Amino acid sequence: MVFDFNRDDINNYRACAPYPPARPEKPNRYYAKLISGAFAGKVSEMTAIAQYTVHGFFTDGYPEISVGYRYIAMVENIHLEMLSMLIADLGLKPILASYEANQFWNGSFPVYAYDIREILRADLRGERAAIAHYKKLITQIDDRHIKELLARIIQDEEKHIEILTSYYEGI
Repeated sequence: MVFDFNRDDINNYRACAPYPPARPEKPNRYYAKLISGAFAGKVSEMTAIAQYTVHGFFTDGYPEISVGYRYIAMVENIHLEMLSMLIADLGLKPILASYEANQFWNGSFPVYAYDIREILRADLRGERAAIAHYKKLITQIDDRHIKELLARIIQDEEKHIEILTSYYEGI
């Protein structure tokens, strides 16, 4: 499948609200450690990007889903970049690792499903887990700017659940 990377369709794969600045109120290395798990832990933006990219190839028999996965991966990459800026501003280097779990990201984190239904179920589970993780972070962090950014990212993840659910119901 040929994919046109110059399309503006990415807006169909994220919430309509603008992103707040990825700037904390002040440096806080503890918050950076917590956020690093969402950046590059097992349930993270890095894992989501890898999983959607791979699943985009495995869904080639479903062109709408395959294209959608590429756009969802792009949105997840926006999240990855915002979290990396946030981690740096909080005082740590945004390496592909969870400081909290003391574990580098690795290619065993994505779910490698091949059946279309299992792919969609795995990705729905991943989005729900990401939302739960972000909600937990919001309760652990006392920084209005960070909370606003995480809440906005949750809106995108909820949009992804809507999209994935419609794909699942359509097969």
